[in-house]
Amino acid sequence: MPAQRGSKRARTMEEASAGVVALHRSRFIEWQPAGVVALAASGDGSVVAAAREDGDIELYEASTNHLFQRLPGHKDSCLTCLAMVDEEDSKGGTTSRLFSSGLDGALVEWDVEQRRAGPAADSLGGAVWQLAPEPGACIKSDAGARVAAACDDGCARIFLAEAGVPGLTYSRTLPRVEGRTLAVAWHPSGQVLATAGTDGCIHLWSLAASQELLRITAGDGSGAASRREACIWALLVLPDGTIVSGDSSGNVQFWDGRFGTLLARFSQHQADVLQLAASPDGRMVFATGEPPTRRARRRCLLPLPCCRRRCRRVDPQVSLFYRLDSTATSQQHPWAYLSSKRPHSHDVRAMCVAAGRALPDGARLLTGSNDTQLFSHSVAAFQKEHPVRMNACPQRPVLQVAHPALPPGDGDDDEPPPVWLLCAQRHEVDVWQLPGSAAPAQAGPPAEGGLLSPSAPPEHLLRVSGASGRHVSAACISRDGRWLAYSDAHRVSCFALEQREADEAVPEDHVVPTQLPLPPDLPPACHLAFRPGTDELLACSADGTLRLISLAACQHRQRVAVGMANGVGGGGGGGGGEGEEAVQALRVVHDLQYKSSLRRDRQRSAARRLMPLVELLAVSPDGSWLAAVVRQRVHLVSLSSHKLAHSLVPLAEPQPPITALAFTADSATLVAAAAQHQLAAYSVHSGQAAEWAARHAGALPHKLLRMPGAIASIASRPAAPASLFLASSEACCHLDMAAPLEAEGEGGGGRKRRRSRPTLATEPPGANCRMIYCSDPVLHADYMGPDALLVVERPWSEVYKNIAAPMYRHRYGT
Repeated sequence: MPAQRGSKRARTMEEASAGVVALHRSRFIEWQPAGVVALAASGDGSVVAAAREDGDIELYEASTNHLFQRLPGHKDSCLTCLAMVDEEDSKGGTTSRLFSSGLDGALVEWDVEQRRAGPAADSLGGAVWQLAPEPGACIKSDAGARVAAACDDGCARIFLAEAGVPGLTYSRTLPRVEGRTLAVAWHPSGQVLATAGTDGCIHLWSLAASQELLRITAGDGSGAASRREACIWALLVLPDGTIVSGDSSGNVQFWDGRFGTLLARFSQHQADVLQLAASPDGRMVFATGEPPTRRARRRCLLPLPCCRRRCRRVDPQVSLFYRLDSTATSQQHPWAYLSSKRPHSHDVRAMCVAAGRALPDGARLLTGSNDTQLFSHSVAAFQKEHPVRMNACPQRPVLQVAHPALPPGDGDDDEPPPVWLLCAQRHEVDVWQLPGSAAPAQAGPPAEGGLLSPSAPPEHLLRVSGASGRHVSAACISRDGRWLAYSDAHRVSCFALEQREADEAVPEDHVVPTQLPLPPDLPPACHLAFRPGTDELLACSADGTLRLISLAACQHRQRVAVGMANGVGGGGGGGGGEGEEAVQALRVVHDLQYKSSLRRDRQRSAARRLMPLVELLAVSPDGSWLAAVVRQRVHLVSLSSHKLAHSLVPLAEPQPPITALAFTADSATLVAAAAQHQLAAYSVHSGQAAEWAARHAGALPHKLLRMPGAIASIASRPAAPASLFLASSEACCHLDMAAPLEAEGEGGGGRKRRRSRPTLATEPPGANCRMIYCSDPVLHADYMGPDALLVVERPWSEVYKNIAAPMYRHRYGT
């Protein structure tokens, strides 16, 4: 059983208001994000879709790098490609339809609003290696967009994405070629399709006649005597008709699209070139592979069916090729290799370019890798600017703390009550019991930074796995540890947790889950929360409807059903109308006064159109209030009257994405954090900005504004509700709203000085807004008790142990 790291304790109890008393740093959660295997961008450049190896699909807003939607996958998924097709809706806005496919040969359209897979079409040719949507300029208004699929049987097939018709419709099949078809690309005219695969040839097809127009034999660049065929993994057709191919020999080759002649060949890579991408004007081409000065030796990572030789894998290099201006003596446009970068630590398996009106600063190059990271590069300033990490903590698990009551007669009065930790990731939900810290050996309070050993290792109490294999989209545990609920894309499941002592069957104390029969018409939930102090479950569906479920009524229905099955009377009333009483609608959130802003969002970009209706949900500790982030606006609902109480003032204009939401321990203040580190506090009774927020509006400390990563957790100390602990994936900050903020010097003098990069050093204790920088990802932060804070983290070194090793690179002198 993995152990929990030691706890740190502050100097004295009197100084508790200036900082945390005990810090429990737990690293036993086996967080293992999956690598990025496919990328796709919308036509306007506002949305970037990333498919991960475990089947999850993430949607990012390209302009802000904000992860606004996660589509849970399935444990048996094996995705290989994504495609996004733009479509105009009835109100004049632009939306994007998302399609995926993989080794199972199913072409699936995703219902982004409901967060689940929609209709699936059979590829009719086995595994699909690539999807290519028709260029937007070639789509006819009276016909659906065409999507080309590279199939495993050697054929390329055309499917139609018709407006108003869910899923893809089969259209036609192009003639079969030898081997497998691995790459497909559209000609800018929309009348010609280029395909390539394991036969080492590039085929140009006329879609009108379904005939081959041109065949180009690529070869491996070693001459005709070798008689070896190169497997072509990637294919591009530039706006001027130039064809670009990347093959298993590490060659990036440029071909004349009319005559099939070779324009240029670059051997910058000694391993397979799996991905190609180009700038919108076609002057810049990006490729992934291995530089010629370093050797590559290892077996293949991807399920490569093509190689007739020993396969080699690619490494993190991203190469740039540039088309030079034509001269007066030559009509051709020569190409040149400019530079390469290594933003990733492992192999790059996905790459695409996002461009359009939603990106006023220019097109962005997106790269995804086996190291689970996703980077955004500036296409125009690729050589000058560093890439930006879009998500420093991908696939963050659902973590929540509970404080169950000890069974009667169990435990010591001086012993603190146990603390449970819920962890939900992929299709499994686990419950752990966390130990406290052992008493210090020396007399008196321990010094700041002193390590205290845990009293016992963490104990795994329970694991609930969905029989269907669908990934969990939401999960929660009640504060008293009596209830557990989770939801996937199709249904909500709820369990009553019972602590039992050791018996003959189980020699240790254990927790037994009993599933409750929920109403059959309860839809799946995107957010779940238990109302503290009650037996009620709050479920928020994708359409914004909040439902309050009485678990006591569900338990009563279960007892009545069991009694009737055993021939015992219903006992204590009938159960005819209990199903209707168990589910009580609170509010249809999407039917409020922000409809006009929704229309404006539809006209802005596809990202605003695809954003979920309810992004975050929080319940006050006293169970009186519910806060919901709806279209980047915060709304307060009274749980006693079931009515909307306040629509809070935006954090800034324009409203940034909100990344964290929490109530203080006294339920008097609501704290919200945005992606650009804006921090706001609201009074729940008046709905106006709290005194601290009004006093420090626009004057937050610069070190807080420079905090790396987006704030994902906000914890309020029970003994001092104004004491907040803010945590991002890369840093933590202790902020006391009851204490004054220290002024930061801006530097004097009228001379302009070069702006220095801020140093990321952990600050000494005692100062308000104390910053702690973390080398390992922080997954969650919450208080375990009045004098104990839990920080869940996971070292990258442990994550990389379960990822295939990167490309071996021999270095000189080693």
